[in-house]
Amino acid sequence: LEEGLIESRTGALLEAFDLATRVDARIGALSKGMRQKLLFSGALLHDPEIIFLDEPLSGLDVRSTILIKELVRGLAGAGKTVFYCSHMMDVVERVCDRIVILREGRIVADGSFEELAARSSESQLESIFAELTGASDASQAVSQVLAALDLS
Repeated sequence: LEEGLIESRTGALLEAFDLATRVDARIGALSKGMRQKLLFSGALLHDPEIIFLDEPLSGLDVRSTILIKELVRGLAGAGKTVFYCSHMMDVVERVCDRIVILREGRIVADGSFEELAARSSESQLESIFAELTGASDASQAVSQVLAALDLS
């Protein structure tokens, strides 16, 4: 990339993520959320066709969370392929066009949220995920914890 384009993109990304005033800071001096925004910015700098995001909302404030979700939608809308890995099923449900659910390294579901919901008795992705991966026993664990704390 030419130098002017890199500078232009860098400035826009730093401004968008409220990092412009911290441009001279060491990465280790940044908060987790600031480091996350910096990493996301770096991933976009070269305008890649394929973007891998692993828990991209971790440590972010509300404004940055909204920004990242909208950027993911915008990138996908612009024809980019975005692999979005997350344990936050409500976000995956709203942001992703295609969802792949893994259990022990194997694909147990693949499709749009609507397709997955049509194949399930559940109406939320979190519940569909729990049903397909065997994670639906959480209520029993909650009962055990509450009983151990004498709260049941």
